[in-house]
Amino acid sequence: MIIKQKEDLPAETKQALKDYVYDIVGCIMEVTRELPCALPEYIYQEALANVLTDSGINFHKEYRHHPVFHGVQLEAFLKMDIMIERERGNIIIECKAIDKISAHERQQLFSYMIATGFPIGILVNFANYPHPYIERYYFDKSDMTLTAF
Repeated sequence: MIIKQKEDLPAETKQALKDYVYDIVGCIMEVTRELPCALPEYIYQEALANVLTDSGINFHKEYRHHPVFHGVQLEAFLKMDIMIERERGNIIIECKAIDKISAHERQQLFSYMIATGFPIGILVNFANYPHPYIERYYFDKSDMTLTAF
């Protein structure tokens, strides 16, 4: 898997992607305005779901994706924290409440993006003080690359 550097995306593309998730990042920030940074992940997940609902954003909590193998949908599934439905491409949000985001957490998100083909992934660490640590990624199915934006 290749991860392009930030400078590989034109400035206008980066801005368009940031605009695409602007309201979602705002919802994430709203969660941290009220909740402290030392709670378990599932608390933030539920609070974010409440804020998304209040904002009128269409989403699925603990979204399950069943991969297809040899033309048959498997019983096994990937379970994502939150999947937001959008016309120009769905968005996966993975919520964490850990000391530091590592390659392991990024790989989890990247696996979900590649398996589903969803173009946008957001990795959030709510344990970061005073504001959540947020990483945003774009998946380009045409060349199988992931780019931070």
